[in-house]
Amino acid sequence: MPRAKRNAEKGALTRSAILKGAVELFGENGYRATTMNQIASRAGVVQSALHHHFGGKDQLLEAVLNLHYPPAASRPDIEAVAQGRSDFVDEVLQAAYRNARDRELVRFFSVMTGESLTGDHPAHAFFVARYDLVRQGFADAIAQAKRVESEESKRLILSLVSILFAASDGLQMQWLRNPSFDFTGAIELAAALTRERLDAIR
Repeated sequence: MPRAKRNAEKGALTRSAILKGAVELFGENGYRATTMNQIASRAGVVQSALHHHFGGKDQLLEAVLNLHYPPAASRPDIEAVAQGRSDFVDEVLQAAYRNARDRELVRFFSVMTGESLTGDHPAHAFFVARYDLVRQGFADAIAQAKRVESEESKRLILSLVSILFAASDGLQMQWLRNPSFDFTGAIELAAALTRERLDAIR
């Protein structure tokens, strides 16, 4: 194997190990309480490797967020709902089922959303933009698919979308605190109630 290819593969493995370690430690300790040295130790690399691949801690957090939650002006799931090829409630349920298989990532997401409520947090703008995109994006997509024109109905759709996302986030927090909590069963119930209200909108 050519040396350049070996180096590229080694670099990719190092980068992956660092990103995994960051997810684990940011989720366990929070962003501010986690040091680059701790992440290097968890990833099994020297600290200089972190700076080589990511620069500083802010850039590493940004890389983790963009890896797992890619920013985009348009999203395939939102577009699918708008075109009637998918259902909003089903999309939320599929995301919940994926989350239930990755506890470390859910903990990272939950801790970062909580910490980033402070304006000086490096992920503050990311989460403001993300929630604005998914709430309004899915609400607009549902209204388009259902051919809803009433502003009152559009506001109701936005509220229902927001409520289901809030339910999912809150139920995930309960599951993180108590692994025996039936997260998927609870989100399925919340999803069914949301679906019933959305189906009644004409």
